[in-house]
Amino acid sequence: MKLSKKALVGVVALSMLALTACGSKEAALKDGTYTGTGQGYNGEIQIELVVSGGKITDLKPVEHSETEGISDAAFEGIKEQVVEKQSADKLDTVSGATGTSNGLIEAVKEALPKAQ
Repeated sequence: MKLSKKALVGVVALSMLALTACGSKEAALKDGTYTGTGQGYNGEIQIELVVSGGKITDLKPVEHSETEGISDAAFEGIKEQVVEKQSADKLDTVSGATGTSNGLIEAVKEALPKAQ
């Protein structure tokens, strides 16, 4: 069976398009602000997860009982990782604030599915 050059180019183009679609990341997240709650060291931590342009852009603590100063590094460190990775998977806890870190990760894992 002999293919013309146009048909061959078309088959190659469609194949590349199909492979690109299969290899793409998850669909973009829905823009909005989503809440989640996790168990921190001193109690529940409530957060807002902000999605803009289909990506996580911010993570804000709304309410918590964590110790000021000690928990600050966890709030900043977890926020940076979530925004960078666009996920709550494989996040590192912040040394000295493991309980707070785990509570934040739990809260993000609760909020994230709401944006999908």
